[in-house]
Amino acid sequence: MVHVGVAIAQYMHLAPIPSVFSVQSEVREAFGWSEEDDIESAELLQQSLVKHSLWSPSMRELTLTRLRSELVNAERVVLLGAAVEPSELERFEGTQAVFVAADGAVGVLETYDRLACVVSDFDGAEHLDRAAEAGQTIVAHAHGDNTKRWKVILRRWEGHSNPPSLILSHQVTRELDGVHNFGGFTDGDRALCFVLSLGVVPENIVLIGFSTQKVGAWSATTKPSVKMQKLEWMKRIVTELGFGDSIRS
Repeated sequence: MVHVGVAIAQYMHLAPIPSVFSVQSEVREAFGWSEEDDIESAELLQQSLVKHSLWSPSMRELTLTRLRSELVNAERVVLLGAAVEPSELERFEGTQAVFVAADGAVGVLETYDRLACVVSDFDGAEHLDRAAEAGQTIVAHAHGDNTKRWKVILRRWEGHSNPPSLILSHQVTRELDGVHNFGGFTDGDRALCFVLSLGVVPENIVLIGFSTQKVGAWSATTKPSVKMQKLEWMKRIVTELGFGDSIRS
């Protein structure tokens, strides 16, 4: 078996630091989650789209290639976290910055003119659905606790007149063809891992709306105590990647 970090480094050319992969096992242990459940969800998602007319492996590869080019050549790549406020977007008016939204944080955008993609584990509710219905690109993440959710949501999305484009991600220690482990844990830090994996240089990346002070307004409904624990993991990953100063804590 090829080590997942090595496999991604070969494929994506510039992978984040190894700890963004190993932390996934630490998180599972901390919360008592099973990697087998994560594997089952990721493999099922992979298999269900093998011959899909919209989201086959070849179509997802084209999407990934296009998105890589867009992000690497962007003036700025602005990552939108769950605590982002509309006022924080004002400084990017009149610029050529593009946005990468962490799941429901896409709801802060009035238009999708400069939205590159949404990084999501299908928790973004109506905000995510609106972006999907508008044909935006979704980096869709499978894990052991969202299998039923992604089945329902993908059935809905494929019925849209302008369905979204997909890239698939997972969080397991094995290699899955056409499904990628970009590293990280929460949608926010996984978004950072993702853009770094594509080769975006750190000095061109800006994080807004990343906070450990409270559960963000665009965050999925969850137990506050659990969410706060997850945010501490987010902080650790983002800090290890060199963006700790961007977190409100």
